[in-house]
Amino acid sequence: MMAHEISEATKVAELQVAFRVFTEATATLERQYRALQEHVAALRAELDEKQRALSASIARQRSLESQALRQSRLAAMGEMAATLAHEVRNPLGAMELFAQLLREEVADRAGALRLVDQVAAGIADLNHLVSNILDYTRLPEPRRVVVDLDELVDEALLAAGPVLGAGVRVERQRTAGTSWSVDRGLLMQALLNLLRNAGEAMRQQGPLRIALEPAERWVRIVIADSGPGVPPGREEAIFAPFFSTKERGTGLGLAVARAAVAAHGGTLVLRPSPEGATFVMTLPQPAIGAA
Repeated sequence: MMAHEISEATKVAELQVAFRVFTEATATLERQYRALQEHVAALRAELDEKQRALSASIARQRSLESQALRQSRLAAMGEMAATLAHEVRNPLGAMELFAQLLREEVADRAGALRLVDQVAAGIADLNHLVSNILDYTRLPEPRRVVVDLDELVDEALLAAGPVLGAGVRVERQRTAGTSWSVDRGLLMQALLNLLRNAGEAMRQQGPLRIALEPAERWVRIVIADSGPGVPPGREEAIFAPFFSTKERGTGLGLAVARAAVAAHGGTLVLRPSPEGATFVMTLPQPAIGAA
């Protein structure tokens, strides 16, 4: 009886040991399974990240290819436009001269004089277009001189008077200390294009605000019109060459203005505005020794 009890106790002990080994083995398997699941999840996350990176890389590649194709087309269009502009400029000069002579001939005939003025205005528009095309196809190299920017804005307003029209009320914010080293011709072209853009947007009616904001290392020229503004999502597109929201626009005015400002190391941007369009031209202080 005693031997039988010892045998039973031994079996129970062996079962307990076996159960403990089984439990430990099960726990080990569970830990390994969880570790495997975590490893699989990490691999899946890494794979997903690599797939996203690959998709982004493919998208960038396609975008670069699209940009390269667009730049190539723009370059071809620019070369063709420059050639046409040179060919058109000579007869335009002759037409302008003939219009001036004809104006003298009909100075005493109001009806004919009005028609001649319309022809002259059309010639001026064509000259402006030709100038924009030629300016855009060149790489501007600024020849700096010290200019009073306040006086330069006055000159630009005077030159743009016919485009702005009598219905535009110019509101100037004058500031002392606006002498700056710039290329007078390039900056004048940029100002004229911005003023022309404002006049066309406002349909020659409403207030036009112009302010100069000088600082130690930069100066800003702010031109705010009271037109319909720029449609959402096109704040940057309006500076692209040949892009225009106008029926008769060429899409070169703002592109040429930005190129002229960029030649000075500056920026031309459209500032968010509750109404109208506000363009901000920032000109940095030129580097020492800049030409």
